[in-house]
Amino acid sequence: MSKTFRYGAVVVVFSIVAAACGGGGDTTETEGPAATEPVAGGVLKVGFDGGSDFFYGMNPTAEYYSLSWEFLRCCLARTLLSYSGTPGDEGGNETLPDLATDQPTISDDGLTYTFTIKDGVMFGDPLNREIVAEDFVTAMNRIADPEASSGGYWFYYHGVVAGFAEAYDDEKLDEVSGIKAVDDKTLEITLEEPIGAFPFLVAMPAMAPLPAELVKAHPKDIGQFLVSSGPYQWEGMEGLDLEGDTPPSGMDIGKSYVLVRNPSYDKATDDLRPAYLDGIEVQVGGEVQDLLDKVEKGVIDLCATCLATATTLQTYHADPALEERIKVYPGDGISYSGLNVFQPPMDDIHVRKAINWVIDRAALLRLIGGPDQGIITSHFIPPSMLSGAGEEYDPYASEGDRGDVAKAMEEMKLSKYDTDQDGVCDAPECTFDALTITDDDDAIKTLETMSSSMEQVGLTMNIKTLTYNAVVQKCATLAAHQAFCQAGWGKDFASAFTYFDPLLDGGENGSNYAFLGTTEAALKEAGYDVPADGIPSISAKIDECWAMSLESANECWAALDVYVMEEIVPVVPRRFSNAIDILGERIANYSFDQFAGLGAIDHYSLVNGGA
Repeated sequence: MSKTFRYGAVVVVFSIVAAACGGGGDTTETEGPAATEPVAGGVLKVGFDGGSDFFYGMNPTAEYYSLSWEFLRCCLARTLLSYSGTPGDEGGNETLPDLATDQPTISDDGLTYTFTIKDGVMFGDPLNREIVAEDFVTAMNRIADPEASSGGYWFYYHGVVAGFAEAYDDEKLDEVSGIKAVDDKTLEITLEEPIGAFPFLVAMPAMAPLPAELVKAHPKDIGQFLVSSGPYQWEGMEGLDLEGDTPPSGMDIGKSYVLVRNPSYDKATDDLRPAYLDGIEVQVGGEVQDLLDKVEKGVIDLCATCLATATTLQTYHADPALEERIKVYPGDGISYSGLNVFQPPMDDIHVRKAINWVIDRAALLRLIGGPDQGIITSHFIPPSMLSGAGEEYDPYASEGDRGDVAKAMEEMKLSKYDTDQDGVCDAPECTFDALTITDDDDAIKTLETMSSSMEQVGLTMNIKTLTYNAVVQKCATLAAHQAFCQAGWGKDFASAFTYFDPLLDGGENGSNYAFLGTTEAALKEAGYDVPADGIPSISAKIDECWAMSLESANECWAALDVYVMEEIVPVVPRRFSNAIDILGERIANYSFDQFAGLGAIDHYSLVNGGA
């Protein structure tokens, strides 16, 4: 896969905080505050804070946010393969047949996947027709349309599905040659090379079937008129003029979203979604703490976008009646700091290693609420994404995770910025700027605590706060010469490719704050000297692991994790972040969707069916 094309406009939604990713702690799979036999019925009331919403109006081709993916998976957009809406390996590392009758048949050379589509699966209102193979071809061709997929994740298919690159790069082509409707019930997808993780790509929302009627009528606002293939649909779809300009009543972008049952949905065709609820009502707007207060008082059932604060967690843990309403799950997110390996003093690997040794990770975890918030780490890839491979790896281990000043000083002595080799950085470059988000108290306190640790080896951080977008822009721009940036990330699917590729490869791609894999020309243009020992890159190793079977790839990714943390050290990992849901008292059945890193809404039920 060409790095040039892998990142057109990679979304940086997760770049500072993984707002909907993470896990660890209470792992009760399907219980809620009032665990009973699930009763169907009722309307779930959900809040979104004003800063989080569907980013592309629920356009499946472009939506690149875990919250959007959960609403598509649970409710509106089934795919050939999907997930169970449960925790752990079964919920995140295993794709299961959904619209396909079974797992695909794969040719001996690993290049051709053949899917058989279930009978009786229908699109909802206003079409109410059977889903056929050509609807998946329509979806793939739309992914290959640069305008339709702008901001999305088309790069996962570029260089993977045969003919996709040609269709994406040549505006005269509008069809991907590697996907073919053999007949109404048979879909054939041909790859350019074997990719063990390809089933994960099949399960992504962008590959959900799209009717050509919808794409033709609403090429730019498709999500507002999305014809459902799932158990729910937008309220007001019945009788809707699909060619009109007025969206259904249940779709009011940035204000409210109302989902009702899809009358064309046949539960007999769906083994993955219990779909107990009669509907879902989402209200957008409000401060996080106010929304969490509404959950506690029963005004709403949950806030799907609210990060649990240390204060809220303390309140709930202090009251047994509230404590059972906290759900914490091991997830696949990380909180870390990105280091620009070309900008002094981070251009010295010994400085980068010294920071990793000296950081008091235990204090950082206490600061934000303790173990509920995550698991301390000093490496990059969550073992949960690797089926346990690399689970014991801890390259910068210290007693109590409080940091090891002695080892940090020994490392600093080897740095060119420690001019008298006494273990303390003493050159002018030892003072540098660190960026975080204005008004994010936890993030600011985190940097202050890290700064106190680093001062023990002579490093001084000038903490500067900017708006979210300004932080991302500066951290992602090579010419900004930003040495140190706070960051967070959540997986796209259960492959370490979705960490290494966007975060540590491709140079200036929007998320690679270390700028690994950049070019000499780009460095010179941005005002850097080209390193005498070359530009660090893991591109070849990423491609090697990516092409392997999933089992072999896990060992390959774990080995790359070791290489990155010992031979390059472009990051300072702090914790594998947890997913925390705080539930209202009406929720009687809860499950965690490991794929999206959120509660699985299709598994929720309400006490007494919401009566």
